[in-house]
Amino acid sequence: MHRIAEIFTLMLLTLVVACGKKIPEPSLPDEKISRIMADLYLADAATTGLAGYSKDSLMHVYFDQVLAIHGVTKEEYEENLRMLAQDLPRMESVVRAASDLLNTDKKEDDKKE
Repeated sequence: MHRIAEIFTLMLLTLVVACGKKIPEPSLPDEKISRIMADLYLADAATTGLAGYSKDSLMHVYFDQVLAIHGVTKEEYEENLRMLAQDLPRMESVVRAASDLLNTDKKEDDKKE
């Protein structure tokens, strides 16, 4: 999870530096963005062990599927991330919530075993 959080944080910091004007409130609720992030992390984990074109192609399919499941377009998701980048404490909260979702799922799976 740290790898995905680092990627999102780096991406967001880049966006903050690049964008100087005030951006409106994201259209997606923070919880939905957190759930999408968690699902994208799981999709990335599903491709562990793959490399090159195979991994890139599968990640593209998984990325599209995750967004379709959540009823969000790629453009809408990316725009919401750009908006959240303007409020780093809020973005950190969203990323932390995504991590909590993953940890909750793991704890529930451990209880089933």
